[in-house]
Amino acid sequence: MKNKSYRSMNMESKLERRDFLKIGGSSLLGAGLLLGRTPLWGQEGTKPESPAKPKTNIDEALAVPRTKYSLPGLFPGKVVAVADSRAMNEARVDGKVVAEMFEKGIRALTGKSLAKSCKLFFDKKDVVGIKVNPVGAGLIATRLEVVDAVIDWLKRGGIPTKNIVIWDRFDTMLADAGFTPARYPGITIEGLQTMDEAAAEGKSQDDSRWLDKDGRHVSEKNFDLDAYYFADIVAPQDKPYLNQHVFNGKYSYFGKLLTKTLTKIINIPVFKNTGNGISMATKNLGYGAICNTNRLHKPLFFDVCTEVLAFPVIRDKLVLNITDGLRAQYDGGPEPLAQATWFLNTLFFASDPFALDMTCHNLLLKKRKEMDVKVNEHPIYSEYLRYAQRLGLGIADPAQIRFSQV
Repeated sequence: MKNKSYRSMNMESKLERRDFLKIGGSSLLGAGLLLGRTPLWGQEGTKPESPAKPKTNIDEALAVPRTKYSLPGLFPGKVVAVADSRAMNEARVDGKVVAEMFEKGIRALTGKSLAKSCKLFFDKKDVVGIKVNPVGAGLIATRLEVVDAVIDWLKRGGIPTKNIVIWDRFDTMLADAGFTPARYPGITIEGLQTMDEAAAEGKSQDDSRWLDKDGRHVSEKNFDLDAYYFADIVAPQDKPYLNQHVFNGKYSYFGKLLTKTLTKIINIPVFKNTGNGISMATKNLGYGAICNTNRLHKPLFFDVCTEVLAFPVIRDKLVLNITDGLRAQYDGGPEPLAQATWFLNTLFFASDPFALDMTCHNLLLKKRKEMDVKVNEHPIYSEYLRYAQRLGLGIADPAQIRFSQV
């Protein structure tokens, strides 16, 4: 491990996934390459035995003092669900209804109006990053209308348009899901990295889009070498892996966007499964804020969703989570699977992403049973949430979670 501590935790903040599964078409880029295949112990019909856990630098993260905004946030263990059957159908998403749902959810979570609630989380100097999930554009990705409601709230609360950033790990995925400068004028749209799909597929021998003249990934400069999640796991050394993951050592670096620009984060995942588990609030950041992740899936998998969020670059900045369950998916995830989706037409609100994920995990489990999907209820699939509670990052015990539907 590097002979220095994790430095960016105390830094001063400054102002300074192409949808590879085309809806209705065949995949050009294998799901296993881009999302990382669900480990065997996460899949149906498999004996739930996780491998021995490798060493990580989680203790360095836990040693850093916390702030008033640190997870589990201002409302530990509180989860609010807002449902409205008018929000979405096969034809359209009703932005007005979604805005109404957003207001109800924020009021129920905070007990305050939109204007006053915004001031609970932000001041006018904050640079706010909205983390979306663009995977499965047109089917199961974060809805633009939900992001619209969030942006309207921020602007009404005094956050300048120039201080709002919509982001994800992969730049092309954002565009495919509709997150473009034309759709969001004045707002920064930023991917932490690029990837050359043609090169990854072996369809192009020209690596100039992702390799510089020195043979280094062009996205290296986007990651902070002083801010990293270390895991004692050797990454593959092949070019397709490097193309997707930027680095292939034992360090997964946080994007400079998070360490040097954003002062607050709003997380908007979607409601879907990943094998017997879920791919929602904690996974949207656990695997979306760092590079070099595919090596982590088999030996760590869900624990990454806890440990990465323990680092202050996320822990002290993530103030709000809104799980987009307008159209939800109960099977086949994390890849989009049209025949396993339904209109849940619900938004879920929490400052505590672990309470939120435990609540949604149990709701998804119920849905899978209703749909006669083979269900494995072994606690291994939600142990990472209880692990977070032991670390003081959130509430995972259902008996301690305050869940309300409005």
